[in-house]
Amino acid sequence: MKSHFSVLLAAGVVLIFAANMSAGDLETKGKTWLGSHSEAAAINVNGHWHEKSWGKVVLNQAEGSRDVTGDGDGWDITGVVSGKQIFLLFSHHGKVTYSAQLTSEADGSLNGSYARGFMNEKSKGRPMHLTK
Repeated sequence: MKSHFSVLLAAGVVLIFAANMSAGDLETKGKTWLGSHSEAAAINVNGHWHEKSWGKVVLNQAEGSRDVTGDGDGWDITGVVSGKQIFLLFSHHGKVTYSAQLTSEADGSLNGSYARGFMNEKSKGRPMHLTK
């Protein structure tokens, strides 16, 4: 019985270590994903936004900066503006759960999609529409 407990304890430690390592990998992957979108910012998304499913989303972008921070629906938001597009990561305690790719529309809204994990060219995603 004691040997079974030792095996279970060791397996638990390995799982906890693996979970912490993947969170670090996600942070690194997140920075790489955001960095791959590198055009100068052509828009400023600073302000309070609303999205039907996500509720209130607050985005902070300093004048002249590409970097975006914020929060919404209990998530910490990190992102960048690249041209007229915005790329966002939604995380909790450093672990990225969702990503979004949005484009500034003529009416001032942001329209695009979000997906679990990191969006790529194969990600279909779900619609996301932010309005002020």
